Amino acid sequence: MRTANGKISLVWQLVSTVLVFFPGYLRYCEAETVTLWLFDEQVGTYPSCVLGDAASGDFPLVIGSGGQLMEGRFGNALEPVGRPPVNYPLETIRTESGKPIHADLKSASKPRSKMSWLNANFAALMTRGEQHLRQEVGFGSPTTSGLNLGERDWTVEFWYLPIRPPERSGVVFEIGTGPRNSNPTITQLSLNEDGQSFSLVNEPGEIELRIPSNSNALDADGTEWHHLAFVYSKKDGQLRHYVDGALQSLPERCALEPLPIGKDDYMSVGRDGGWQHRLPGRIDELRFSDDQVYEKEFTPPGSFSRYKDDYSPPQFNEGPPLLFAKSDHQNQPIELGSRKYLFLDDVLIAEREHVEFRANPPRLEEMVIEGRGLSNHLIVFEDIECGDGLVRLYGRGPKDSLAVWTSSDGVNFTAPDLGREYLGARNVVLEDPVGLGTIFVDPNAPPEERIKYFSGYRGRGFYVYSSPDGYHFTRNETSALPFRGASQSIVFYDDQRQRYVGYHRSDMLRFKSGKTARTSVMTETTDLMRPWPFNPISPAEQTQLSQSRRLGWKNPYYTDNGPLTPPGFGVEYPTVFAPLESIDPVGVDIYVPKCVKYSWAADTYLAFPVMYFHYDGEEPPSRQALGREKMNRGSGPLETQLSVSRDGIHWLRYPRPAYVGIGRHAGFDLKKAYMGHGMVRRGDEIWQYYIGSEQYHSPFAKDPSAREGTFRVVQRFDGFVSADTPYTGGTFTTRPLVFKGNRLVLNIDTDATGYAQVGLLDEQGDPIEGYDLDECIYINGDFIDTEVEWLTTGKDLSQLEGRIVQVVVRSRGTKLYSMQFDN
Repeated sequence: MRTANGKISLVWQLVSTVLVFFPGYLRYCEAETVTLWLFDEQVGTYPSCVLGDAASGDFPLVIGSGGQLMEGRFGNALEPVGRPPVNYPLETIRTESGKPIHADLKSASKPRSKMSWLNANFAALMTRGEQHLRQEVGFGSPTTSGLNLGERDWTVEFWYLPIRPPERSGVVFEIGTGPRNSNPTITQLSLNEDGQSFSLVNEPGEIELRIPSNSNALDADGTEWHHLAFVYSKKDGQLRHYVDGALQSLPERCALEPLPIGKDDYMSVGRDGGWQHRLPGRIDELRFSDDQVYEKEFTPPGSFSRYKDDYSPPQFNEGPPLLFAKSDHQNQPIELGSRKYLFLDDVLIAEREHVEFRANPPRLEEMVIEGRGLSNHLIVFEDIECGDGLVRLYGRGPKDSLAVWTSSDGVNFTAPDLGREYLGARNVVLEDPVGLGTIFVDPNAPPEERIKYFSGYRGRGFYVYSSPDGYHFTRNETSALPFRGASQSIVFYDDQRQRYVGYHRSDMLRFKSGKTARTSVMTETTDLMRPWPFNPISPAEQTQLSQSRRLGWKNPYYTDNGPLTPPGFGVEYPTVFAPLESIDPVGVDIYVPKCVKYSWAADTYLAFPVMYFHYDGEEPPSRQALGREKMNRGSGPLETQLSVSRDGIHWLRYPRPAYVGIGRHAGFDLKKAYMGHGMVRRGDEIWQYYIGSEQYHSPFAKDPSAREGTFRVVQRFDGFVSADTPYTGGTFTTRPLVFKGNRLVLNIDTDATGYAQVGLLDEQGDPIEGYDLDECIYINGDFIDTEVEWLTTGKDLSQLEGRIVQVVVRSRGTKLYSMQFDN
């Protein structure tokens, strides 16, 4: 292959080099991966949680009571070792329809027996049967895919660590047309009892093939991993088996036949379809390919995960350290520097008189999108650094996909044409059934992954998606957290704590009535793209926790959704948002907190919790009457409140006034107000958006005349909470602090007849000459950034920079939002 001047092209030189040193590489590139199970989910992951397919995502497995994740060759691996049984009284175990599962269903070995927690002893399973159980995972069909080993060439490979001598044959995988245990039509690969061979059973072809292997590699020493590959040529009818890349003695030729397509088909890994014959070792990185990946001996491959070989965790973009963490010593001066301080609370205040901290609702503006469909979990986003200057609203597209609407003015939104179509829509950025997440900029990621979307994916767990621009996303290969999503999860990077923080709905808590009380738990990780930290709890630990908290009755709690659907978040993580019996009416919970790390000031975390007032099941009867069908309401209304924090962990909620309440807005009579996650700044304003509906939550009847829309609200810049003084006046003094800069800038509103004055005290608490309170020129008016000035010294504070001072503010009828020492 030559160029016009006769020189061999660089491309062909590279290709030739690859072919010389890696003769199997060309075939390797041609083969397409059907599925790849990395088994990298967290050790201790509960039964019914999903083991993801890192290739296409089409073939998830569910881990059962007969399997556990352990340390693997690369990351983690699957070992078919049983867990303690779930000992529920039979009468308490019910189907999804609420009907009890009877005692005669205890044994999975009985023909046509139905699965329950009493017999779900599989190691890892996908199935389209067992329809009596709750299923939200969306299992693939092994008999209609490349997993059906009989129609073409194929390769099956994995890493294997023998743990114990085989007591009898141990199954690597079994694929059946189903129903399991009543239809013997299977294809199965198993390790033989002799410990030196495998067997491949293919019922349609009436084949039971013995495959010689390497007994040294299968010895149960439990210390050395080996790569095992099985390669089949349909044309020759020849199966070749490689151990660590070395070809083993050839078995007899055979003509495999595909399994018939079955509507109840299944695939079991590590055990057979009756959950017997467990594999006596661990299996890692199990990959099926639709061609002959290896045609001659080879060097075993490294990990198929992009996060194993040569992977390094991200280098963090570091923000300033937190100033007001709970561990800070109150008697030490605050190193305020030039940080802006928002008056969210009294954490900086040493003394105050007639000063109150009050939440400030935003100004209600126009409806920007009318109609249903975006879902209540709206995302507001602007790509400030590299974007197109557009305000973006992300919401639900066709079949729970993720779609985007854009606007140049924040008012008139359109569905952009992204150059591709999904079910008639051309503004879909992500076709996966998601819609329960948040989008944020990841400052630690490479450019092609700088925008992240974190969301629940079907019922399979929570995944991280990456994008260079927010319009094209790629799903990460392994789930971040193994739980089922029930509401929108909130995730962002906290530069002050150098970690990724998530807030997720949990349904573990109960009201006194026994009804579910929604709360939010917090997760943290330092590596966004690898499975997040997870420490399972035991039934004993759950019992102990239930002594101090009203938890759900199921123990272990992960049995809540049945053996084929993952649980929601439990009590493994700290609860940071919950209803407060000291202030909230009974039967009020937090649907989702909508947290943000405020972009324009350090030490500032804001949340807009959506509060749900339940009618059903809560005392007194006069309240429950609102939930009766004749009232034509539903289960209750929802409003958005405001919470604030200095570290994202400890939160202070301002329940009144409601941040965005129900009632009249833009001609609507709203019964629900779900704040969208995120905000954008335009000049001296912060714009937020929320979904409002004229129907209550879970209405008894869908009212076709009831409207829904997306509305814009406008908040003053930094104006969420203010330190307010009455018309008769008030004062406060800050804790000792050290600042940098030569000006003191205030965001303040005195209206026409109010005013404020500022004084500075020295380390002994005495007024500093030239900066006395009485010498401060009156601050009178409405300012976002007015500079404080004194009669003799003017505005210049440079002579006090670096000294310990206290700030004294005296005001009448004012709202003070923020202050900042600056240059």
